[in-house]
Amino acid sequence: MKEATQTKATPEELLYSQLNEVAAEMSAKLDAARPAKDPWDHSLNNWASEISHPCAKNLVHCRVDWRDRQPMDLRGRWRVDEGIRIEWEVKKWLGDIGFEITQSQRRYSTDDPGLEKYRDLHISCKVDGASPMNRTFPEPFSKLREIPVEVKTTNPNYWDSTKTIEDINRHPKFWIKKMTSQLNVGIVLSKSPGGLLIIATFGKKPRILPMLFSQELWDRDQAMAHKVNAHVAAGTYPEPMPFDATVCGMCNFNHLCRPISPTKMTQIDPTDIFKLEQYLEFKDHKKTFEGLHAELIGTKSKPGKYHG
Repeated sequence: MKEATQTKATPEELLYSQLNEVAAEMSAKLDAARPAKDPWDHSLNNWASEISHPCAKNLVHCRVDWRDRQPMDLRGRWRVDEGIRIEWEVKKWLGDIGFEITQSQRRYSTDDPGLEKYRDLHISCKVDGASPMNRTFPEPFSKLREIPVEVKTTNPNYWDSTKTIEDINRHPKFWIKKMTSQLNVGIVLSKSPGGLLIIATFGKKPRILPMLFSQELWDRDQAMAHKVNAHVAAGTYPEPMPFDATVCGMCNFNHLCRPISPTKMTQIDPTDIFKLEQYLEFKDHKKTFEGLHAELIGTKSKPGKYHG
């Protein structure tokens, strides 16, 4: 019996194999350069970036169980890096046209001097920067010299639903609604009457939205802070909010809370969240599409206006 002859790899195949190795090494080192970060001590204050979260139990976990917070996955770390890059680009674009954003990542706290009336709220805030105001404002704002600025990035999928401050305030996604809440806290703690919310996304001109102090948002966030602080002081937890697949599925403490779904619960891979959101949006438009298709195109047996 003759031995099977072994086909010798061509130089091109060998080259391709080695290029694959190079690509894999590059990819692995890029990921390694974005390691998971240890959780930050969250015990003393409520963070302005989270205070509008719809579940008080989540916020108590943030304060009490911050060491057990689930780390951000690799895809999330890449999203954060991309968001930071875009935010820095936006600041550079504004600086290039004479609107420099100063005091980058300035921190405020209800423990700061002059904010004694808010001390029992235990809220801390980090503002992306401040924009100098080189103009004369009407009374009682004639001494206004700068306002806080928040720069946020958003998924292009939500670009058309974030055109105004009002759009954001009533947005169904809690991580978008928190944009105005966080800026509003910054407005209060910086003792400013208003601020600017700048939203950026891939391939679009940044959207610059002026925002005045909102008493409604502030009342809501104060109430949540008081509720969280009372539970932290008592060593108790509030009841979890009614199960919501989006909120509970994205909670970094769901391994502690273990929310019970009213239906059979399926673990959702975080990498599929965006795809599922797209699926739901496409499903909403399915009936509209089918109606228009029947009217305009139709089928061979029941042709529409422009069939064929």
